[in-house]
Amino acid sequence: MSEDHRPDIDPPPGVSRSSQANVVESSNQSRGGLCQSLRKLKNGLTKKLPKRSTRTRNRTTAVQNVESEGASSSQKVEDTLHLHTSNDNKHPTTSEILSDSVNQGLSGEPASQAAPSDKDKGPDPQLVDAELQGAYDGTQNMKLLGKHAISMASAADNAPAGLAAADNFEMRYLQPLMIIDGVLEKIADIHPYAKMVLGVLSAASKIIVAQAERDKCIYSLLKKLAEVYRFMTQDDSLSKIESMRGIVGKIVQQTLECARFIRDYSETKNFWKRLGKNVLSETDDVVKRYSDTLDDLVQQFRDQVDRDVAVFVQRTGDTLDLGDIAYAKGAGLNTMKQCLPGTRKEMLSQITDWINGSGDAAQRVLWLSGPAGTGKSAIAQTIAKGFNDMGVLGSCFCFDKAEKRHEKVFSTIARDLADRDPEMRRALADAVKNSTSLKNPKDIFQQWEKLLMNPLKKFPTSSVGPVLIVIEALDESGGVETRRDLLRILAGKLQNKDLPQITELPFNFRILVTSRPLHDIEDAFHGAQHILPLSMDQIPATVAERDIRTFVSEELKGLSDFHDKEFASLAAKADGLFEWARLACEYIKDTPPGVRQMPRFNAYANRSAGKQKNLLYDMYLVILKDIMKRDQHDDDEYEEALAGFRSVMGQILGTAEPLPFNSLNIMRNYFPDRSKDVIMDIIKRMGSLLSGTTNLCTPIRPLHASFHDFLTDKSSSGDFFVQVSNVQRDLAFASLRVMEDGLCFNICDLKSSYLPNSQDTGLPQRVKTCIPLHLSYSCRYWTTHVQTTDFDDERLLFWIEALGLLNAIRGAIIVLPLVAKWLKGHSGYEDLQSTTMDVQRFIQVFGGMILHSTPHLYLSALPFSPVNSTMATKFTTRFLNNLRLASGRDLNWTVVQTIINGHTGAVSSLSFSPDGTRIASGSWDRTVRLWDAATGQPLSEPLLGHTGAVESVSFSPDGTRIASGSLDSTVRLWDAATGQPLGEPLKGHTGEVRSVSFSPDGTRIVSGSLDRTVRLWDAATGQPLSEPLQGHTAGVTSVSFSPNGTRIVSGSWDSTMRLWDAATGQPLGDPLQGHTGEVWSVSFSLDGTRIVSGSDDHTVRLWDAATGQPLGGPLEGHTEDV
Repeated sequence: MSEDHRPDIDPPPGVSRSSQANVVESSNQSRGGLCQSLRKLKNGLTKKLPKRSTRTRNRTTAVQNVESEGASSSQKVEDTLHLHTSNDNKHPTTSEILSDSVNQGLSGEPASQAAPSDKDKGPDPQLVDAELQGAYDGTQNMKLLGKHAISMASAADNAPAGLAAADNFEMRYLQPLMIIDGVLEKIADIHPYAKMVLGVLSAASKIIVAQAERDKCIYSLLKKLAEVYRFMTQDDSLSKIESMRGIVGKIVQQTLECARFIRDYSETKNFWKRLGKNVLSETDDVVKRYSDTLDDLVQQFRDQVDRDVAVFVQRTGDTLDLGDIAYAKGAGLNTMKQCLPGTRKEMLSQITDWINGSGDAAQRVLWLSGPAGTGKSAIAQTIAKGFNDMGVLGSCFCFDKAEKRHEKVFSTIARDLADRDPEMRRALADAVKNSTSLKNPKDIFQQWEKLLMNPLKKFPTSSVGPVLIVIEALDESGGVETRRDLLRILAGKLQNKDLPQITELPFNFRILVTSRPLHDIEDAFHGAQHILPLSMDQIPATVAERDIRTFVSEELKGLSDFHDKEFASLAAKADGLFEWARLACEYIKDTPPGVRQMPRFNAYANRSAGKQKNLLYDMYLVILKDIMKRDQHDDDEYEEALAGFRSVMGQILGTAEPLPFNSLNIMRNYFPDRSKDVIMDIIKRMGSLLSGTTNLCTPIRPLHASFHDFLTDKSSSGDFFVQVSNVQRDLAFASLRVMEDGLCFNICDLKSSYLPNSQDTGLPQRVKTCIPLHLSYSCRYWTTHVQTTDFDDERLLFWIEALGLLNAIRGAIIVLPLVAKWLKGHSGYEDLQSTTMDVQRFIQVFGGMILHSTPHLYLSALPFSPVNSTMATKFTTRFLNNLRLASGRDLNWTVVQTIINGHTGAVSSLSFSPDGTRIASGSWDRTVRLWDAATGQPLSEPLLGHTGAVESVSFSPDGTRIASGSLDSTVRLWDAATGQPLGEPLKGHTGEVRSVSFSPDGTRIVSGSLDRTVRLWDAATGQPLSEPLQGHTAGVTSVSFSPNGTRIVSGSWDSTMRLWDAATGQPLGDPLQGHTGEVWSVSFSLDGTRIVSGSDDHTVRLWDAATGQPLGGPLEGHTEDV
């Protein structure tokens, strides 16, 4: 700053002009308008304090204390800002604070730094002075907080008004924390990362200031934090935040940890007391470690180095293992996708402001939408990386079209939150402690409620500062049906009102969602008041072009023929698409040796502009045509090259999960029509389009989702169209051959059957080593690509062994019937079909023990398999030293597939879901339970609500609801996905409800009761649709709709059945008579022409549904009630 423009500032009392000159000299370093504004900000918000007395210390701290410990109270009270009004009556400027930190100055800033342009300068100095003087005046009215604890939400509003009467110590050391909010609010034109830092520091300061109980034992920690806050709000420090991200992030994280410790100090003291520890000693130790770490970190900032200093975290309690909870690997933060410094500043700043916003009225969700290639991912990942550096990123979850991550979205987010917050970790551990099914739920509603919202409700204000959750590429989560339920959760439009809504998240939680503006996402989010929509289309074209030009100039710097004119041309041609610009730069830089780069540039610069989608697709065509070089091949050679390309890309797009080059190549060696060299030849030339082309261990996948869409859209890709379904046969064949060569007995060298897999500490590493990725993939996904091969040797057992070690048994139970069904249509595979079904039974019966301790596959499962089973006949003789049963071994598989345990009372009713994957059961223990039909494992906690025994359960036709009838005289509806009750009980019967059933269209429910009536209910509202259907002279035990929904049949203890008009409730004809005992069960045939009934007269009878006449005599054979 020049002499002519330097504020007219007198030195404070006791400070010489020479001391002031030192400050002025330090200020003369070349800095931008931002630094000038920040310096004035600091001056206006920081009290000028007396110079402290010097003293000798054994260790010089990185942050020098700026207070005089011997200063009198009157001196402290009289400290004020020393302001002078200039002669031209401009607004007064603030004085320089003289601290040891400022006097030392911060070195390392380049002297030749270019002056910023007008648009990059900070706020107007006069306006800043006026605003900051007002902010300082506000701090003079602060009053001491009351003794009662206050919430984080009210801290920001109440703290400034509650500290005026603070004692001198607290006033001195809390004031630097209180003014940080003013720093954030008054300076708008600041780098987005610096704004993130100030926002999180502001949140931490609110926690510390709002803490009503401040034990004197932690005063030294308050003092240290005051020093840090003063240091971080100096202009020199603020100007270096962006360039010192790593160390700044650690400073912020350590500050947050200190805030948590101060907030929870009373609880921590009580914990120490219970353990019999000395509270003073423990406190001194923790505070010293916090202070030492802060000193080290700030000294690193001064020295502009980033040494490996770990953030000190004080935690009480046990470490809890959550490894069994489902987690989407590879879905987290991707630091390779970042905005280039200096680009997207406006958008990043806007999102940062939203995250830092406070109060219950703040919108919880921000939806960033835009066409493919506009840079949404880079913005989201930059935001995530910035907040992750400061320890306030709750979770970053990225969808990928190639993987089914949607099944683990909230379980993954919950585990990420548990990793950052011990309270969440304890709550999540409690949630799954007694529920194995909750550790791997496919039901997204259960994940949302049981794994995320319920644990968060236990500590709504536990987290310090904002908690950011990023859900990236929502449009790549699958099809419309796949993401429907996720959209309902995010949009706050859950049909089940008993489920927690997204607006019930803690007030400091923010969810950033990115996606293309697909119709189903737009429709779901439309009108949601808690969602802030933000579109990439809102970015002015000039701003987008400016950012892309910055990117292009960085990418092409050093190329001799390229200058501002060429950079500007490409930026204009990109039409706002960063992905297009990236591809263009890669294409130009990848020019073969001996070929000039300018012709490649001209090929792009001279192409006519089109719509954004077409612009990207046009780019893909240019790159692929250059790779394939049509003009260098004759027709046959070109077709052969295209076939190789389609095969390789089909393999990459067709795998169930992305694989690295080595695994792809190994599997390709087993393709029936193998072409070993073509995969490397093609992949190595596609670095601009695919990941993993230069690293043999990185999964290969399209760098951008639009490339997948392009290749699978025949109208767009033309010669390069890839029919993914064509490669499934090759992948199945290769998977089976990989298993044939790679599987063996005891593949992971298990030492003992007495040791459960979970207790073998070295097993996870041996699994990775002994079951390489291509073999693991083949074991898990061969059925996905199922086609043909005979697989009847001991490798079948080895496959089951590998599935047990990979914890993938359940998948085999589900897909093996599909294999058998496919084989049924192919002659010559009858034996394989039989083997497939036998293996399914084997896994269903013994899968649990194999998962528990895999050696028991051989030691227990095989010896106990039935004598005539395929598994026993093929493999028993191959393991001669195994257990032999002298007697009692079954000859064939029993009718019983598996035994399901869980109810504590008699089971009275069962119902399969329409798709056959779930079972609902009702019991005299007053509960309804849901079970996995494949494994027999519970899918949720018991469904609680009935006050009497449950006598009847029934799935709705679409499988989304369950109806239950109980001895408590009510019917209840349940959400089959979450297990939550839907509305209130359906009341109207005056006796026990013995039977319930849905209509075929799912809109009505019929119930039969011991009050001798049948009732119809609206399945949506739970309201009765008519008066009770009366006619029986004894209790009604069974009811059923006809397949077309027009009639109802009921059976009764009066030994008759009755037919009813489902629309009017009127009886159809006379009672159906013939049984001599009570009728217990009735049902229509699938075509609705017949009725079957069972009675305690030990007979079954068939009836003509049209005439009500019996069809033949009774079916006899039972010796007890039917």
